Amino acid sequence: MKKLHKKTAVVGSMTGVLAVLAAGCGTSSGQTSTATNQTAAGSASVKMVDGLPLPQYNGKATLTWWSWVPNAQKEVDIFEKYYPNIKVHLVDAGAGATEYQKFSTVIQAGSGIPDVVMLEFDVMPEYIATGALQDISPWVSQLKSRFTPWTWNQVSVGSHVYGIPEDTGPMGLFYQSSLFNKYHLKVPTTWSQFQQEALEFHKLDPSKYFSYFSNNDGQWMFGLLWQAGCVPFQGSGNNWKVDIDSPKAVQVFSMWQKLVKAGAVQSIAAGSPEWQKNINAGLYATAVGSAWYDSEILVPYDHNLSVHKWRAAFIPEWTPGDTMDGDWGGSVQAVTKATKYPEAAAIFAAFINAAPAELAHDVAPAKDGGGGLFPAATAGFDIPSFKQPNPALDNQPANVDVFEKESPRVNTKFQWSPWSSYVFNELQTEIGKAFSGKESVQQALANVQQAVVNYARSQGYNVTT
Repeated sequence: MKKLHKKTAVVGSMTGVLAVLAAGCGTSSGQTSTATNQTAAGSASVKMVDGLPLPQYNGKATLTWWSWVPNAQKEVDIFEKYYPNIKVHLVDAGAGATEYQKFSTVIQAGSGIPDVVMLEFDVMPEYIATGALQDISPWVSQLKSRFTPWTWNQVSVGSHVYGIPEDTGPMGLFYQSSLFNKYHLKVPTTWSQFQQEALEFHKLDPSKYFSYFSNNDGQWMFGLLWQAGCVPFQGSGNNWKVDIDSPKAVQVFSMWQKLVKAGAVQSIAAGSPEWQKNINAGLYATAVGSAWYDSEILVPYDHNLSVHKWRAAFIPEWTPGDTMDGDWGGSVQAVTKATKYPEAAAIFAAFINAAPAELAHDVAPAKDGGGGLFPAATAGFDIPSFKQPNPALDNQPANVDVFEKESPRVNTKFQWSPWSSYVFNELQTEIGKAFSGKESVQQALANVQQAVVNYARSQGYNVTT
């Protein structure tokens, strides 16, 4: 799940944060923990809970959970029926960057730290690197096969696991079937076709754009690179390889630059008042989105869905027959190092994201009281409501038609770096210069590459290129 927001730096001094953690800190002061005996997965104490192999928890614990999932209290209510001795206090600390800023603040302060916190995939490495998150592999490693493989990679470093994948955003192409029918357009299956149709469409109807380029969303831009097969970061711990300005990355942004320059695509800040107005007016024939795009973008901002008749299709391919996809958005429930109840917190994070009773709630539309999530747990794909026609997409069962098939195509080699916030800001700035004609795309990406390498080295990382 993703909320439109601008990324800001979320981690200050790594040394400072680590020092705070080393000094010891926690939440739920005054509460009695009987969970000091940590139970390894696979031990005799593991039991089946709603069909899920999880540790039996006989102690008492009260957890604080930061989350922005819609109707999250219902997740808590379901969980507490199965684990009545673990109480969960839900806190809405904001979404995305707003929450991350508060999370970094309480970590550095050493107090007020939640036991479980909702994070997006791209910020996980930052908090793992700073030692803010707890390795929960002793209690959850047996669940790995229950999740889409690439999502488990995103929460793991080697055999260590720092969170439970919650939802994902395999990418797709959304299009207004009303415009495609009017102008006899075919849904493009390759980016070459996308480019050709964009130019033709703009000639047919200069008052509209074939699509938009989200110039304020580095996470979305990296989703484009992910889908193209780029691997900008590789590594773990203190050692990383950075390759942002690859020929493929230049190809991706050059295509968008050409379409923007031709007037076929609008470069615009997603979430801005102008963008909201344009979405509602049906100014864009297509949009590159992900599995949650209808619920988070179309439903809130397009009040003419019955006229525009949006549908979803597979993301265009760079090479015909190469069905690789990328991800945009998606989140994790991570357990913090500060928790006094790591086993209880791990059980909670796992249960709400993998237990059948929770998945039925998670995949239900938010407007109907559910979470509105595209689940990372593959069992969620079997929930009947997951397969239902989607009224926001002209009653297309898009999860079945498109996104369930796109999910296993997401490139498993892609990694986020520990500096995502810095990287996003640099990329947005330099691509903005390139699209306004101040520099070439190649120069823009070279500048991002050099800036990120310098920044990472200044933070103490060993970086190769």
